[in-house]
Amino acid sequence: MARGTLVARGLSQSVLLGDTVCIDCDGQAVRGEIIHVNEENVLIKPYDETVVPVLMASVFPKGPLFVAPDRSWCGRVVNALGEAIDGKGALLSGPRNMAVEGDVPPALKRARVKKGLRTGVKVIDIFTPLCFGQRIGIFAGSGVGKSTLLSMMMQADHFDTVVLALTGERGREVRDMLDDTLHNKLDKVVAVIATGDESPMMRRLAPIMATTIAEYFSSLGDNVLLVVDSVTRYALAMREIAISAHEPPVSRGFPPGFLVSCHVY
Repeated sequence: MARGTLVARGLSQSVLLGDTVCIDCDGQAVRGEIIHVNEENVLIKPYDETVVPVLMASVFPKGPLFVAPDRSWCGRVVNALGEAIDGKGALLSGPRNMAVEGDVPPALKRARVKKGLRTGVKVIDIFTPLCFGQRIGIFAGSGVGKSTLLSMMMQADHFDTVVLALTGERGREVRDMLDDTLHNKLDKVVAVIATGDESPMMRRLAPIMATTIAEYFSSLGDNVLLVVDSVTRYALAMREIAISAHEPPVSRGFPPGFLVSCHVY
């Protein structure tokens, strides 16, 4: 057992890579995820690394992670596991459970990108016009206004729902974004937060959870804006997890597992 990584025996034949588990730590239940499986044991990364499991702790398989989003989640702030962290009470469960890491839709079942979109940012609308269904990346150095530009786009009136994933941000930056930038639009925003002081498992999971929530609102017919800030910190969390699973760093310090997983974004 190393810091942040647990070794469990007797589960190799009954679990799959990416399954969740529940660890009994002296009566306290700690959730984790399987990051490596071999014939003898499995490696587990807890979602909450502040709780240190004891030796010979019991581990119970829980299968894949599911979430049941609901329309009432608009205006709420949740963590990477889909649990409320805004002090406004428990979340209502939606009508169906959705696999957080579900299958990617086939290419021929995806809608084509045709309808134009006005972001309200005149420079973008004139020089780099966007469309509904388009995926874009904003790449720049630190402190030049990436988050500010994203906040301006989130103010656009053409989106029914905004799903915001803040991954690896400082706690102060999270409060600034929610209280100052989006205070008049929070009723249509679902924020998924995993700050920089949380475990790499939570920082990796936050954009994936946000994507699942966005897919739910899209299935209701909403025009949904999904914002992930930032993909760089998601990549760093993925690298940390892959190295914990004993993968060799092969491409600029990034293990092969990262290159496979990062295709999501």
